[in-house]
Amino acid sequence: MGVRGLESFIRENRTSLTKTLSLPTLDDNSASGSSDGKTPIIVDAWGVIFKLYLDTLPWTSGGEYLRYYKLVKKLIIAWRKVGLEPTFVFDGAAPPEKHQTILSRASEKLLSCQLFYTTSVPSRSSSSFSKNKVVLPFFASHTFIYALHRLNVQTHFVPFGEADGVCVSMAEKVGGYVFGRDSDFVILIARTERVKGYVPIDMLNWIEGQDTTNTNTYKPPGARQADTFQPVHNGRSRNFSGSGSTPNHMNRQSSLIPSSSLKNPTLVITYIPPQALRHRLRIPSTHLPLFASLCGTDYIPPSITTQFYEPHINSFQKIEKAARILREQLYSPNNASPQNRKGASNPGDQVVELVRKVVKKICVYPFDTEQSLQEVVDLIIEAALQYSLPFHVGDCCTNYPFCGETDSSLGCQTPISLGEDFPTGRSSGKGGVERGKEAYAIAQGLGMAGSIAHGWLYPDRMYQWQVLEDISGPCLKASEGAREIRRKAWGIADEGLGGLRYARTEEVREDRLGKMDVEVETEIDNKGGELESQNDKELRELLGVPTNDACSGIEVEGVQSEDTTLVEEDAPTPAPKIRPIREMVEYLRQGSTAKIIASPLTLPPASPVNPVDSPVCLKPLEERLKIYLDALHSNTEAIRSLPISLQPLVSLIRFCVIDASRRSYGKTDHNKWRREEVVAVLRAGIGTYTMWERELGSEEESISHKVKNEDEGGRLYPLLETRSANLIAQVGSVSSDVHLLAQALLLLPESVGTSHAGEQEQDRSSEKEGEGDREEKEKVGHGIGTTHLIPFIFISGVTLHSILSKIEPTQQGWKWTTEEQQLFDICWDALIDGITGYGQCIVGLNNSIPIMKDEADHPVSAEEVDEGGKKNRKKKRRKSPVSGGGTNVGRFGILEGMMD
Repeated sequence: MGVRGLESFIRENRTSLTKTLSLPTLDDNSASGSSDGKTPIIVDAWGVIFKLYLDTLPWTSGGEYLRYYKLVKKLIIAWRKVGLEPTFVFDGAAPPEKHQTILSRASEKLLSCQLFYTTSVPSRSSSSFSKNKVVLPFFASHTFIYALHRLNVQTHFVPFGEADGVCVSMAEKVGGYVFGRDSDFVILIARTERVKGYVPIDMLNWIEGQDTTNTNTYKPPGARQADTFQPVHNGRSRNFSGSGSTPNHMNRQSSLIPSSSLKNPTLVITYIPPQALRHRLRIPSTHLPLFASLCGTDYIPPSITTQFYEPHINSFQKIEKAARILREQLYSPNNASPQNRKGASNPGDQVVELVRKVVKKICVYPFDTEQSLQEVVDLIIEAALQYSLPFHVGDCCTNYPFCGETDSSLGCQTPISLGEDFPTGRSSGKGGVERGKEAYAIAQGLGMAGSIAHGWLYPDRMYQWQVLEDISGPCLKASEGAREIRRKAWGIADEGLGGLRYARTEEVREDRLGKMDVEVETEIDNKGGELESQNDKELRELLGVPTNDACSGIEVEGVQSEDTTLVEEDAPTPAPKIRPIREMVEYLRQGSTAKIIASPLTLPPASPVNPVDSPVCLKPLEERLKIYLDALHSNTEAIRSLPISLQPLVSLIRFCVIDASRRSYGKTDHNKWRREEVVAVLRAGIGTYTMWERELGSEEESISHKVKNEDEGGRLYPLLETRSANLIAQVGSVSSDVHLLAQALLLLPESVGTSHAGEQEQDRSSEKEGEGDREEKEKVGHGIGTTHLIPFIFISGVTLHSILSKIEPTQQGWKWTTEEQQLFDICWDALIDGITGYGQCIVGLNNSIPIMKDEADHPVSAEEVDEGGKKNRKKKRRKSPVSGGGTNVGRFGILEGMMD
């Protein structure tokens, strides 16, 4: 959400609306996870995720997740070194009011895809390609969350709606700052008392400060020295070649992270105090939500704001006009504010009348009918209600949000939510559904079941993530194989949660002959009066209108009291059975067009389940892994014998080639994968995996996870060939579907201490392996554990594009030694085991050995490729060092139980 024009207004009035705070670097111990003596800052996570990634990394390659993981670590450590302790808050499922906005943004992403594939290869491969409309790689947020867990950073995941109100409520509770990129925060903090201020994301900068380790020259925070003060680093890349271009191998610098050239970084925070905007506009804080609605938000159609303002005025003038007209109606003697009307009978009517007068006054063109005026008034009031702050931000019970309390506009009002302690572990003596809900709730609290929570809340609005695919071809998400994976996942989640909240129901009547008559109906909320009364109460409180307590408790004629019970004298007629229609409504791209349509995904009939039995999501780990592999056509002995860490990689590639083959027609169809393409993707996945393994293993050496402030090096912008981009898009699309399946099966990663969710800890303790089997798995890469929900450890877009172009990756940390070759050999054998049963899935599968050792250790390097991307044909053949004892990559363990 955001107030249209308010961000520009704040920039133009920066001097009068903002204050500045300087935070110098503290001692080395400040980078630890302890929050003692630190300044709390509540962060709207999505704003940071977008900015940190797009400021630094290319979005067109398909995802640079290891580089991004290191950037997140640098960010957290740098903030902690200057005394900030962040808490990141994540948005939940978007409310129904934002449906059209979401579809509009999805259409913009499709235009970005179209632009990519219609642009020449050299142009789209440059760092300057389309920085406005982007398609953020899918696992950017998951990598961000994974890094936060590894660094023991506090997180909060909102199951429903946006995180803005929760951020402000948390900042009010701890007396900290709010950090984000949404102008709504300026409205939300206006009525708070303990929030220190809102820090816009583009008003945080790093400068060179003084050396605080020298006590003789120390000055208070914020004091400047003429000889040490340096210009602010604005996030642009440094010029290494004398030109304005960014070198291909260099990372661009984000303003969120201090530059490596700063010896004593000092963070300069520019923030907006809670009272700043209301003083500038001379509007009471209670009426700022109404002011924001008049300016326009995501809940106000642009056509309405077009009717409010003249076409020739700018955003600054629109803000001034809305504030002036609202002041006139509030302070004019002839238009007393609702607070001064002591004799008014209905405070709600006072609010409506005020909004009505303001709307009539601000409109440029008069309304045609009274009904059209009333519709606009209702929209303005509904938009103002979105600025209500939640009463609490904690979980109400162990099943939240799957307990249904998200339906209440006030949040859960149970005693647990009001401050009493509640158990966080698995409770004994409960049925399978209750234990399933608790397990999913724990995963949701860790940010590992967001899609499941969205599907449970809104099964009729499932927005499918868009990959960088060629929209002139068929939609990857619409393939029958992909839909079957999602159908399987939702069936498992439906069982574990005791039924999803399907949007449509059907009445089943049985006549005397036993025949069934089915009538389909849309589910109707019979609490409309109660919700309307609640909205009226919220609006009065939001605008500071006193409630007439004398009216409470009065029974209106014709309305049944809550305590009244009607008893029919005659025997009631048996009501028809109501059962839900098991249907998820997905929004997909239609065919080979850029049009997004609703596509129903019908689930199979629910199987009868004993309430005492455990659902599928709580079955032993071995059974859940087999279900996972079955869905990907990979439940073979060879794949099951692989280390659990590598099973997702092999099964993912295997499914991709099978699904592409099924969508192909004829042996020479371009959809089919070639043998060298399968080899390249598998090799890139294994090489990226071992890089992650070394990175995670090195963190055991330091509790604070210190990061070397150095550039990663290597090519960051390879040539993005069309064929390679299509293959990577397919891998990304299938990865997101498989990720949903892993959520439903609760295959949580061990490397962030999530083994306490559900019964996984008991499963692992009961599944003891022999010492010989354990040693064998450790030899071939069993260090990370379950990777089904962190598949980004196999993906690097730059590496994929490079190897698909037969160019050896050059980034720091890339190695291909005997150990990587060993992993490749066993994975390749498992991948092709039994694949001939699906037909000729891989073109040229029976050709020579998958990869030669000489080619593995000495492929074409980046230096042997000219600017056009063509290989230098004069390659030198060198003896492979593999047989001569090349450098081996050691196995590293992973920190366990960090979240415990």
